[in-house]
Amino acid sequence: MTEHHTAVVGVDLGTSAVKVLAVTTGGRELASGSEFYGLETPQAEFVEQDADLVYTATMRVLARVLSDVRLRGSEVAAIGFSAAMHGVLCVDEAGEPLSRVITWMDRRAHAVADRWRADGSALELYRATGAPMHPMLPVAKLRWLAESDPDLFAKTRRFVGLKELVVFRWTGEWLVDHGIGSATGMLDLRSRDWSARALDMAGVTPERLSRPVPPSTALRSFRPAVARELGLTDTTAVVLASSDGPLANIGVGAEGTQDVALTLGTSGAVRILADAPMLDDHARTFCYCADDARYVVGGPTSAAGASLDWIFGLLLDELPKEERFAHAAALAGGVAPGAQGLVVLPFFAGERAPYWNSALRGAFDGLDLAHDRRTILRAAFESVVFGVYAVYAALRELVPDAQRLLLSGGLTKAPMVRQLLADVFGLPAVQPHEQEASAFGAALLAAQAVGLVPDASAAARASGYDEPARPNDALAATYRAAFARYSTFVDAHLALFT
Repeated sequence: MTEHHTAVVGVDLGTSAVKVLAVTTGGRELASGSEFYGLETPQAEFVEQDADLVYTATMRVLARVLSDVRLRGSEVAAIGFSAAMHGVLCVDEAGEPLSRVITWMDRRAHAVADRWRADGSALELYRATGAPMHPMLPVAKLRWLAESDPDLFAKTRRFVGLKELVVFRWTGEWLVDHGIGSATGMLDLRSRDWSARALDMAGVTPERLSRPVPPSTALRSFRPAVARELGLTDTTAVVLASSDGPLANIGVGAEGTQDVALTLGTSGAVRILADAPMLDDHARTFCYCADDARYVVGGPTSAAGASLDWIFGLLLDELPKEERFAHAAALAGGVAPGAQGLVVLPFFAGERAPYWNSALRGAFDGLDLAHDRRTILRAAFESVVFGVYAVYAALRELVPDAQRLLLSGGLTKAPMVRQLLADVFGLPAVQPHEQEASAFGAALLAAQAVGLVPDASAAARASGYDEPARPNDALAATYRAAFARYSTFVDAHLALFT
């Protein structure tokens, strides 16, 4: 198969939507599609989604994209899967859902996480699995289920994630790649197998989980109904790939520890790829398996686009939702850096890295009669960037040689945000041409797994980058002072919510 006639497909099972991207092995986009499915919040702290709704949306979008690719005369060689981390779905013996997916945003297991932090179990678990303790972790969710819903816990044959459900429905096998498995808080980083201690804490045995396998695992045997629906043959490989974080690093072409992948979308994240596990003495950063050999090190924030949307709803409710972001960026751009001393703490749903405190809450600090909504919007944008910079500050103690930021996520499409990132981090902020980083990474890792490209990250770099936003050295002192002020307020609030 020549490059012109060969396509690889990436499927990203995101928190609120599925995205499917078909590209050539040279990284040129052939077709794409997406479908929104949203979340359900049946009560306080519960954030769930309907697994069947996600599955049918995924099948619809994938069928359309595969059809588009074939109409262009290309052959699909491999399909790679990205998925959001930390989801838990209860299924029965037949693999049918007994519950909704408990998503990473769900905080019902906070008492379990707090208890393990208090008794030292959390740090023990971190040293084995690389997962900082937080109620998002499946290890905590499973213990919560065992204690709070013992009937459902007992009825459940397996506890799985969305990607595992898709793979089972396609192939009849319960498999979990090391990337998704690592983010459960139950996979030993070094053996890449389930940790006996973590499973004991969760209250499960390995038989109630999927079998961990390398991200390069390629499957070519499909249930006949699925093969017919999607037009799959034994020449098409389905590659498990990894979780959305490391695949975004691959999709932006990150190379070594000098490239920091920074995602700003609904949530935020700062990540580097490393050849060996790297753990923080204070458990501020995660370390998960990335591909077959490498590890992803960094941290996610909860306070990013979701927090900004909440503020936009307060201050710009006269505008249609789809117009608020651009208008807010324009208003914020008219206020001087530092937001006249105003600080927004955007922790409306707690915070993950580097504090790992689900009880933390938001605030406006330093409000003055001279401030208006433009000032608040400026402070809000700065606070979201300060949030990911606080993760970077912890990561920099492990990896001090960063040279550039490689960006992904909807917020980074705004020039004002890109410049703000460059100025606060003091690094060039680079936008790749291909914006669906996780789906792109999944497609290229699938291509690598079946031997179509030698290096997925190199293939991503070949697709190109926009001109970088370069840091304005004249603003360095202003942002250092603003970040110090932000950090002072965060410390004060941490004392209130610990």
